[in-house]
Amino acid sequence: MLLLLFAVGCASTPVQSGPQTWEGVRLSADEQKTDPLPSARSMIDLRETPGSLDHAIALLRWHAEKHPESAEIHQLLAEAHSRSCETLDLQKSEDQGPHQHHRTEGMKHAHEALRLSPDSGPAHYWLATSLLHAADAERSLGRAKEALAELDRADKLSPNVDEGGPSRMRGRVLADMPGLFGGSVSKAIASYKRSVEISPGTPTTHLWLAQAYIDSKQPDLARKELEKVVNTKPRPHREKEDGADKQKAQELLKKLDAK
Repeated sequence: MLLLLFAVGCASTPVQSGPQTWEGVRLSADEQKTDPLPSARSMIDLRETPGSLDHAIALLRWHAEKHPESAEIHQLLAEAHSRSCETLDLQKSEDQGPHQHHRTEGMKHAHEALRLSPDSGPAHYWLATSLLHAADAERSLGRAKEALAELDRADKLSPNVDEGGPSRMRGRVLADMPGLFGGSVSKAIASYKRSVEISPGTPTTHLWLAQAYIDSKQPDLARKELEKVVNTKPRPHREKEDGADKQKAQELLKKLDAK
């Protein structure tokens, strides 16, 4: 479908042959002419490289202007904006404005992807993550509950997206949400375990599962999960993320050993 859109677009709308600057990012002539999805996917996967997410967003937005009915473009934009929120710290005043921009744009493009493709599991998932970013920023229980509903939909349609992301993020919400409003550590543990079954090599899931075991007074099970994180070799292009998880796991192990 996307290739057909590009064929029609190229036939009816001439594309400038030289490089262009779009939202502060220089796009090559080749980037303007070809299907942006493979390049944008690669840039998002290389998100720890400075400027990679900004480049992906600029590239996708340029093509979204030309092909607004592409659900795939909007879905990747939703992911790129959500990933951008992950790089920002709401405790820093200079990050609050960009965080609001990215979570708002993430929700907008996820909704548009779902309008065009209602059964897109990834679109439901990236809508959920942007809702969770909004819940954090706004201290909104309502946003968190909206996100839970979207995570449930994503889990039914695409449980493998983002390495078992729907069940991992559902576990996080259930672990953080007060019990009076539906939170449950035992349900969080069940969700984390489901995510581990889907993607056993994701350190973050093991770390969060360990934290839930600590909260439920199961230190031996927590220690096993933490040791997995500590002993896991950082994945290519995910060194910062995995390194942060490893450091946190080491700190938690020290606290367990001190008891």
